[in-house]
Amino acid sequence: MWYVIQTLTGREEELVRMVRRILPKEVYTDCFVAYYERVWRRQQRSLVHVERLFPGYVFILADDPDEIYQRLKDVPAMSRLISDGMFTFLPLEAGEEAFFEEMLDAEHIVRLSYVEKDVRGRVFRITGPLKQYAEKVQQYQYKKRYVLVRVQLLGHEKLVALGIILQEDIRQEIAYGKVEAPLVLPRIYQMEEPEEERSFLVGEQVTVIAGELSGMRGVVWKVRKSTVDIGVRLFGQDMPMEVPVGCVCRASV
Repeated sequence: MWYVIQTLTGREEELVRMVRRILPKEVYTDCFVAYYERVWRRQQRSLVHVERLFPGYVFILADDPDEIYQRLKDVPAMSRLISDGMFTFLPLEAGEEAFFEEMLDAEHIVRLSYVEKDVRGRVFRITGPLKQYAEKVQQYQYKKRYVLVRVQLLGHEKLVALGIILQEDIRQEIAYGKVEAPLVLPRIYQMEEPEEERSFLVGEQVTVIAGELSGMRGVVWKVRKSTVDIGVRLFGQDMPMEVPVGCVCRASV
């Protein structure tokens, strides 16, 4: 099971080191601080910062939390934290565990998610860890490259910032900036490419599968990098409509 140790903000990694030093490996599976990546724009450059996802929280995976608690309690430094009310040890609920298992990678970091908008500014594609939680996004902050997602932690709802990357960032070399995690990170960030674009041919019959024209059929007139012009029959004549490639598919015969 997953448990959360609440401690002083800024002392999280110190607590992780203490746990790893004191506890035998057989009484716990892992102990870590959760981080997330966030893009910051500085002087026409994109810098990835790695920041604490939940400041003041340390996560530990174990089968017998009572044994862990008693072992830590015997350490004078931990005993003082417990007596001062600066130490809590609480289990995560199943849904909360699922969130972290799905979002965190092997280094306990929520990586950037790729978000793409259509010509009207509406999100039509998300890849990366955010994809499964798109319906929980409360707010998109495109200029600041993050979204606010509503999640559960210890039975309470919290708004959590998760980093995103946009189309204009995707082909840049993005360097790491501020890194709070004690990790050896690559100097250059290479973002995963989004899903492969659908390729269409002029003259093909297609069906619109998303957006205001959803369900309408038309013929491809022009193919661009991320959109296609299709001729749609409206008011007795063929009207050209620009549609994101992700919003159309080949029409079934």
